[in-house]
Amino acid sequence: MLQQVELALRSDCRCAITLDEMRSEASAAGLTGVEIEAALAQRSFDVRTSALVSLACAIKSDNAAALENARQQATALGWSDREIASFARIAKGMIDAPTPRPFSSPSNGKDGHDAAKQ
Repeated sequence: MLQQVELALRSDCRCAITLDEMRSEASAAGLTGVEIEAALAQRSFDVRTSALVSLACAIKSDNAAALENARQQATALGWSDREIASFARIAKGMIDAPTPRPFSSPSNGKDGHDAAKQ
């Protein structure tokens, strides 16, 4: 579930290398290709996970109306207020964390991240 949330939060990354690494990590964690693509589209096939994806994305967007709607949806799907608050702290930590960067190439010391954005 957290892997799907992280993908949704990082879906706006323009670096193909970083996105490929995130897809690989998600696949290694057990997500299928369609689950990964759904997460990158800020959705999940599991409605309870989808509610948390929406909540995390609303927190990231800093949109009060979207946040309230996401909280109501999560509550309606059985998430408790305590679980929602705990998850909100986790999501905030993910949002505040730097976007993962590809590993450096030992041959030239550059990571290719900037070049992949161009």
